[in-house]
Amino acid sequence: MENTQHQKWGIKTFAEMFSVTPRTIRFYEDKGLLTPTRESGIRVFGPRDHLRFEKIMRGKRLGFSLEDIRAVLDITDGIVTDRAEIQRRKNNFQAILDGLAERRRDLDILHADMTEVISIAEEALASEPGSGTIADLAARYQAALDEAVTGNPIDFLSGVSDAKPTLASTS
Repeated sequence: MENTQHQKWGIKTFAEMFSVTPRTIRFYEDKGLLTPTRESGIRVFGPRDHLRFEKIMRGKRLGFSLEDIRAVLDITDGIVTDRAEIQRRKNNFQAILDGLAERRRDLDILHADMTEVISIAEEALASEPGSGTIADLAARYQAALDEAVTGNPIDFLSGVSDAKPTLASTS
């Protein structure tokens, strides 16, 4: 990222930096997730807003709801101070971390699997048409899949898993 430490941006430039519309930025501001300063009535976004919006967008890309994102920001912003509430949210966050670790393992397996498929496709494309090697390559793919998958391959391929908690869920 370029040096944004002393930079300021208007809403249009700020929106372009994240490939979103100014309306999207205003939406997040209306939800209380962004709080730009005002200069002569114009929204001005600084480095803190930039970092905060990066975190918000990352959460959205990973499938977190605005409520989930707010639950995290409420802690980091010091809005939630009740010890019991902090403990409840900490427990929820730990459950989310555990789920993310499982997703990371799944992504690593999927990455390896797709790398193998690309390799097989490249070999098939490099071979002479009708040479019969595609069946050998398919068998190699199946062997690699069988090696990568533990448990029931049908469960792995269908995405069967336990229900995941949300950041904002209650105990």
